Amino acid sequence: MIIYATKQTIEIYKIVLPQDMHSPIREMELATEQKENGDRLLEWGAKLFYFDRRKCLQVVNFASKLTLFLFDVKVDDLAGVGNAIAQYLLDIYSNNATMTKLLKRFFDDYPVVAFDRLTDRRTIATLNHTQLTFADDGYRFFDFIDNNVLQTRKINKKVNFDWIFTEKIDGKTDYFYSGEKFEQLLKERYK
Repeated sequence: MIIYATKQTIEIYKIVLPQDMHSPIREMELATEQKENGDRLLEWGAKLFYFDRRKCLQVVNFASKLTLFLFDVKVDDLAGVGNAIAQYLLDIYSNNATMTKLLKRFFDDYPVVAFDRLTDRRTIATLNHTQLTFADDGYRFFDFIDNNVLQTRKINKKVNFDWIFTEKIDGKTDYFYSGEKFEQLLKERYK
C-alpha cells in the first residue's frame, strides 16, 4: 500500500520518503512502491487536518474514493497508520463476511506501507472537497460526539455508505457510494 501525502502533511509529520532513507527499510519500501505504483486500489492520498486542536488525517483510496478519517494522529503514531486503515476497513465491513475475508487476504498480499509525495490532482481535489463538504472543515464532527466520546466508526461508515461521491468517466458524471465501489473493486480483484 502506498500512502501519498500532501506537502503540508509530510512537513508536519516529518515523513521521510523512501528515496531519502538510508536503511534496509528503504529497500523494502522502494520495492513496494515500484511494484504497487499505478495500481490505484493500492494507492491512498493523505491530508492533515485539525479537529479540536488535534492533528488528524483524512485518507482516500485512489480507485474508489473510499475515505477514512483518522483522529488524534501524533507524529509517533504515523508508523501505525496502515494498521489503523486496516482496522477501520474491517470495522466498516464487519457485517459483510465476504468482504472481511477479502480484506484479510488483501492485507496479507500487501502488508507493507510506503509513503510518498501526493501529486495526483484528482485525489487532491477529492481530499479538499470532502474536507469542505462532508466534514465542514471539521465542524461537522462535533455532531458525532456522544457522551463526550467522538464516534469515529460512525463517521467512517457515514462518509463511505451515506455520502455520494462523483467521478467523470468519458464526459459523464458517475454517482456512487465509495464503500460500495471499494467492495466491487476488491471482489473483482479476487474473483
